[in-house]
Amino acid sequence: MDAEVLSRQLTEKFGDDASCVARSVKRLYVALKPDGLYPVFDWLQENVPGLRFGTSTAMDLREGVGVWHHLPVNKTPLVITLKVVAPKPDPRIPSLAVKVPAAAWIEREMTDLVGVVFDGHPEPHRLVKAEAFPDTFPLRRDFDVAKFKEEIGESPEF
Repeated sequence: MDAEVLSRQLTEKFGDDASCVARSVKRLYVALKPDGLYPVFDWLQENVPGLRFGTSTAMDLREGVGVWHHLPVNKTPLVITLKVVAPKPDPRIPSLAVKVPAAAWIEREMTDLVGVVFDGHPEPHRLVKAEAFPDTFPLRRDFDVAKFKEEIGESPEF
C-alpha cells in the first residue's frame, strides 16, 4: 500500500475530518482535530498491516501546539504522520499511550517541554522536569529565558 492509495481511502472513510496530503508514495500526512485522532488511528491499525508507533514530535505553532505522531509500516518505506493541533492557552489532545504504551514517555516529555496535556494518559507525572521546576514550558514561543533564570536564581549573563 502506498501513501496515495491510503490517502484516498482515508478521505472516503473520514471526509473532511482527515485532511490527507501524500507528499510521495512513502509519506502520508493526515491533519486531524483532537477528537479525530482515535477513530483514524483505530482504522489505520485495522487496515494497514505492519503499522507501528515510531515516535511523536511537538512544536509550539502560532495557532496552537502541534503534535505529530509518526507511524512507520513494517517491511515498507511508508510512514504515516498524524498531525493534531491543540489550541492554546490550554492545549489538550487524547493520549495515544492509551492505545500504544510505547507513546507514554514521549507524551510525558512533550507535556514537560511544550505544555500539551494528553487526556487519559496512564502516567501523567513529569518526565524531564523536576516536580519543583516552575510551571513553564521551555520550548514554547513565549518562554522568557531571562525571567526563568531570575526565578531559579541564575545569573542572566550565563
